[in-house]
Amino acid sequence: MSSENYETNPAEVIPPERDPRGGNAQRHGILSEHVPPAEREAYAAHVQAVRQSSGARGYLQERLADRIALAMWRLDRVARYEAAVSAAEQRSALQGIEEQKEYGPAGAVTKAYTRLHMMVGESAYHLRKDPALSEDQAARHEEAARQLDALADGGSGEGLEVNAAFMVAHLLTEQLQRLKVKPAAIVQALTGRKPKAGEVEYIEANDWEYEPEELPGLVRLWRTRLDDHMSGALLRSLAGGERLKAQAVRDAQREAVEVHTDALSLAALPGPKELEKVTRYEAHLERVLYRALHELEAVQRRGEGQDTPGPLRGIVDAGGLYGGGSE
Repeated sequence: MSSENYETNPAEVIPPERDPRGGNAQRHGILSEHVPPAEREAYAAHVQAVRQSSGARGYLQERLADRIALAMWRLDRVARYEAAVSAAEQRSALQGIEEQKEYGPAGAVTKAYTRLHMMVGESAYHLRKDPALSEDQAARHEEAARQLDALADGGSGEGLEVNAAFMVAHLLTEQLQRLKVKPAAIVQALTGRKPKAGEVEYIEANDWEYEPEELPGLVRLWRTRLDDHMSGALLRSLAGGERLKAQAVRDAQREAVEVHTDALSLAALPGPKELEKVTRYEAHLERVLYRALHELEAVQRRGEGQDTPGPLRGIVDAGGLYGGGSE
């Protein structure tokens, strides 16, 4: 067998070079390699919609429409990226708030609710979950203020609701001790009898559980130790203090809610460096989009026989634009 039988025509082994335009669909169009496989079906419908709505006809117009479609798709991807980053950061912030972390945006929330806790007494966790707890405490301070004003006007302290009676009795007891009234006398005024073992210590430690029926006796002791003028002035001063406490609780609650909202808003944005990159990328895509839109419009106008003036060229410096004109 001759050696000629083993020779092969190179043209049969090496396929002819593909027309570069043949790969345009894979590189830029409906099957673009710039689009992940999972997105390509939706992207194909997107490209067809852009071609149809733009009225693209022929190879050049379709290529420009495809470029518009790709720029729009990538801009949408930037928006989805920003939304995903925001959601992830907000989830992280919420987790930090739940864990009462003491740094970053979550730390600001923890500190705000801790301040509120010091005023109200409820845990920071429950105050954050139920804003009504703060308002309830503010309302108690206001009710105590009204009852103190009533005592200043000659009231007896009888018939008060449990919380109001407790707060008024607690305030009167504190003031009586400052006036050097002995705890034993306070116990006797509250109960109508001599103190039992340990009761004086409860008064000294501010641990007495005041009952509504004990308040009138305490009021009588108050009036025996202070003249009418001093009694009325001090009671109204105490009432003013309770109103200030009510306002402080509401202010602290409002601040805590605002700090919580701000923490989530801060978490909704990427960091400064990441934000700068995203902003630059988004601006680049918008330039690509509008350039392609303008080019498509110009091609279509030429195809319809309409005049399409050339681009305006000029030089921009501190003095403005000069030397321009159409070409």
